[in-house]
Amino acid sequence: MGSVTPTTTKRAPAFFVSHGAGPFAILGTPHQQPLVDLCKETRWVLDGAKGIIIVTAHWETDQPHISSGAAPELYYDYFDNLANELPKEAWEIKYPGAKGDPELARRIKEKLDKDGFQAVLDDQRGWDHGVWVPMILLRPQADLPIVQVSIPAGADAATENSLKLGRSLEAFRDDGYVILGSGSSYHNFGAVIDSIMGKPGAPPVPSNRPFEDAMEEVATIPDADEKVRRALKWREEFPNSEAVQPVGSSEHFMPFLVNIGSAGNDVGKKLGEWELFGTIMTSYIW
Repeated sequence: MGSVTPTTTKRAPAFFVSHGAGPFAILGTPHQQPLVDLCKETRWVLDGAKGIIIVTAHWETDQPHISSGAAPELYYDYFDNLANELPKEAWEIKYPGAKGDPELARRIKEKLDKDGFQAVLDDQRGWDHGVWVPMILLRPQADLPIVQVSIPAGADAATENSLKLGRSLEAFRDDGYVILGSGSSYHNFGAVIDSIMGKPGAPPVPSNRPFEDAMEEVATIPDADEKVRRALKWREEFPNSEAVQPVGSSEHFMPFLVNIGSAGNDVGKKLGEWELFGTIMTSYIW
């Protein structure tokens, strides 16, 4: 009788995406076209994955919540003060064929609980635009199961807990699941909203290039512990951090920190960047 060679699962990447402004990329708004182009260029990252674990900036909870429905609906989570200014098409966006993965969600909860969290399975909450914007652009064929995970809330503890969450999720990469951090490397919403909404006379926005350079420096550190140590100090050490990720609204940076935690000893690489009214948005892979 011949011997059987055991199969091995290829380690899936950790992947950070700056997912843009609300539904505008899906609606074909010109200022989001660079994001659309970058996502098309980086679709290969998801090839060969068993599924996607998305950590989204638009779901904040004290303990990790995990979407456990078999086929979650899309959740149109737009700011109330902007809702009346969006076209009706913003509420008609679909991602046909996309599925959840209740069994993977159960396994994620089991792992997070083992690592000191008190995770919660949620089979009711829909996928917010931090999920469906990048997934529609990156995987329009909707052939990969998706589980959405919330980011840690709380200004004081969010950074440490986001890195801890990433370290706990890293093991799923070895099972073939991509850890996709969906946020934004720039998120001073107040500074760009007038430009996004097309209001005349919108002021220019200072460049966030120094902050981006600090992100890249940390992302490319080879040692897992050193990456986390440096990332813990981002608020104090990254240039212009309060202008780029304002205090009290830095939730869009937390998915990047989850990715730093889930990177392990892998060296990160910037996949590309795109510009929005003078600000820079980036994507990374580990």
